[in-house]
Amino acid sequence: MSSQVSTLSRWSMFLGNLFEHYDAALFGLLSPFLAPLFFPGQDPITALILTYCIIPLGMVARPIGSLIFGYIGDNRGRKEALVIALTGMAIVTACMGFMPTYHQAGILAPVLLSLGRILQNFFAAGETIGGAIYLIENEPESKKDMTSSYYNASTVAGILIASFGVSFLCALNIVQDCWRVLYFLGSSTALFAVTLRMKMKVDHSTPKPPPPTLKFVLSTCWKSRQALVAIAVASGFSYASYTLALVTMNGFVPLVTSITTEEMMHLNTVLLGFDFLLLPLFGLLAKKFSREKMMVMSGVAAALSGFPLFWMLHGASLAAVIVIRTSLVVIGVWFSAPFHSWSQQIVPASRRYTVISFAYAIGSQLLGGPSAAISLWLYQKTDWVVSAGLFWMGLGLLASFLIFRQQAEEEELPEVLAYQEY
Repeated sequence: MSSQVSTLSRWSMFLGNLFEHYDAALFGLLSPFLAPLFFPGQDPITALILTYCIIPLGMVARPIGSLIFGYIGDNRGRKEALVIALTGMAIVTACMGFMPTYHQAGILAPVLLSLGRILQNFFAAGETIGGAIYLIENEPESKKDMTSSYYNASTVAGILIASFGVSFLCALNIVQDCWRVLYFLGSSTALFAVTLRMKMKVDHSTPKPPPPTLKFVLSTCWKSRQALVAIAVASGFSYASYTLALVTMNGFVPLVTSITTEEMMHLNTVLLGFDFLLLPLFGLLAKKFSREKMMVMSGVAAALSGFPLFWMLHGASLAAVIVIRTSLVVIGVWFSAPFHSWSQQIVPASRRYTVISFAYAIGSQLLGGPSAAISLWLYQKTDWVVSAGLFWMGLGLLASFLIFRQQAEEEELPEVLAYQEY
């Protein structure tokens, strides 16, 4: 790595990103078990849909948080934004561990659960993209794709640890009694990362901040509007790919096969380990074949393979489910490995934190976040297994088109490339 990024700073970025995705994945993975605790009066499918609907509640909080932390990161320094974001996440996650259930607090329980997710999303808006920016923008061009894949590997590591924790509690048959412990462990990890981050060197390279007005922040996003839209859709597809393979399937497969939720959780942990190993490989491929081509091909692969993969899911055996979910994981990794290096390439450095954070917030929450609920809703309305994959397939096709168009415009107007400001 560049000498500008110390080992301490590097680990604080990886741990912060790991925790953010551990926290997000934990709620999704626990949803089938939390559903009867927070919505006990509903039938199983409706309770699960209501629980999944809490996931996209960050749709408002995350974009607002991205604008606030983006402004801080672009104008007052990366360190200040990253320390505040991670500290807030650690506190809110600890509070999630004390959350009362419906039998303890009535209707207030799902309200508090939703509020916790909103606050988590607000602070998380400054973490994932901010950490990636801090690392990748200090790398030489030849190492950006590998750093992007390693950073995404810390994403998968967080999801993997969450999956292992839930799977372990399932094996002991105590998940509905001890789920709070997983939140306390996550909060402790985040606080440790905060202590590392406090020792980071202050970034003196950022310009003096202009007046912090809403007009200034919005004009910053407007100047990069085409890149913002492309990043938003791309992040939505990437988020939906992980959600589909590693969250939605845990509740969906038991509805259409004889496989139990507990069996799905164990399989989930194994697949995450596979995902973790794949990311560096696809980082190398992005360096060889170009990040844009890889992402476009992945989106097209999702659109073409989604129908047969979901068609085979009805009444599928465990072996068939493994093949289907492995295919979904490969497509997701294929797309996400070069995502951070690609997104930073198309946005100028002076507004990078704001634009990418806002685009990621919009895409992940507006498009990716609701994907689990949308997939189950489509299946509930049509009773057609393939319908659960239609939203994801459409996102893949749209993401491919926008990335291809963005690349074509950059080739025609090379002066707008992000690195012109260095």
